[in-house]
Amino acid sequence: MKVQVDWLKEYTEIDVPTKQLGHALTMAGLEIESHETVDLPDGEKSEVLELNVTPNRGYCLSHIGVAREVSALLKKPLKLSDPITTLSTEAGAVSLEDRISVENLEPELCPRYCALEIENIKVGPSPKWLKDRLFAIGLRPINNIVDITNFVMMEYGQPLHAFDRDLLSGNKIVIRRAKKGEPFASLDGTQLKLEQDALVIADGERPVALAGIMGGTNSQVSETTRHVVLESACFDSATIRKGSKKYGLRSDSSYRFERGVDWKGVVSAQARAALLIKD
Repeated sequence: MKVQVDWLKEYTEIDVPTKQLGHALTMAGLEIESHETVDLPDGEKSEVLELNVTPNRGYCLSHIGVAREVSALLKKPLKLSDPITTLSTEAGAVSLEDRISVENLEPELCPRYCALEIENIKVGPSPKWLKDRLFAIGLRPINNIVDITNFVMMEYGQPLHAFDRDLLSGNKIVIRRAKKGEPFASLDGTQLKLEQDALVIADGERPVALAGIMGGTNSQVSETTRHVVLESACFDSATIRKGSKKYGLRSDSSYRFERGVDWKGVVSAQARAALLIKD
């Protein structure tokens, strides 16, 4: 897990040199594998720490998670925003029932699934600050929507996924098991024939994502996308681990779900992403 020191400073005060910070984290069980100075595209420099996060500390696979540790170690207050309150104040609450329905047929494998629709967006390049955050920790900027979901995942530790709403057949989302031999084309170009042990996110006709692992090409966000459905969910760790291994798909999303995601953060991360997209 790579963390940008300047990014950590958004959540807590850090008044010690980065080398000393790294030593404190190592003594707390988050061993520092590397400390590097990254050259950003505009020539600025940024310090980045790479942490060895053990499987039982999945909550540290995010900047906020690491900031909590730093806050406790340095005895500094934690500074976190409240995106849920901000979003509800600015946008209000509008029911999705007339626009898209969500049916969860596997509640034991998906204990929480939240869908939020954002209309009239414009897909394009991300602002400089967002590109710099992703570049510093080794992620390639793609477009503002995808970049925001990646940014929030690295901020909260909660994987998100954006679907092009107009590509969802039947205006519905169904969490279900795959049908035997059901075809699925993942975003990395892999063509799969799924088995019934696979957990999928489907629309009214076919799978649009291998749950918790990777989205599909048939619903991906592109330059022509105007409305998105933003997914934030919790999935069973063992199911994600088995599916990722069986189908040979690894992602930052599956890495986190395999280690457990706090279901309480599902809505906060979704709200945070919605506010960024809205801006």
